Amino acid sequence: MPEKSLRSSSLENTSKVVWQGLATFDRTIKEVALWGGGVMLLGLIFLTVGDVALRYCFNAPLFGARDIAKLMLLIMVALSTAYSARSGGQVAIEVFSSFLGSGWLRRINIAVRCGATAMLAVLAWRLTISGMSAARFGEASLSLKIPFAPFYYLFACGMLLYATVLVVEITLLMRGHILDPHADGTGDV
Repeated sequence: MPEKSLRSSSLENTSKVVWQGLATFDRTIKEVALWGGGVMLLGLIFLTVGDVALRYCFNAPLFGARDIAKLMLLIMVALSTAYSARSGGQVAIEVFSSFLGSGWLRRINIAVRCGATAMLAVLAWRLTISGMSAARFGEASLSLKIPFAPFYYLFACGMLLYATVLVVEITLLMRGHILDPHADGTGDV
């Protein structure tokens, strides 16, 4: 009898560690997305307002503002994609959820996440190759000549982080957990 209670307390401790690890993972993704994306969004706002004000008031737009705006937008997307995935920010069509049981829905969710993980891995790989090509050929923005290679690498890292989120979710689904992006941390993920 004591073996069973030791085993169940060991499983409870492992489960607590998993939930704490997932909570830390969620917090880290949220902080990076909110602070990084927020800074980029504020920068885009100030850049756009400043460019428009200078263009219309003084007929002197900011040189290279469009180059900077495009790259800031790319950074914002790269930093916030994984958080959007983790918080359930994508469009989901749940036509079959009322017809299928929870077991089938779990299997479908696992299959969809496996497919998405594979696509994101290919995307990250191709972005890395494109970054290497951009570095080799000296691809840069038109006005300011800002090199594109680091932005390809950043975007590839963002896609890999998104794939990591999906791998964690696949693991949890395979263990029978319910994924709820709006949960309060007391049970469901």
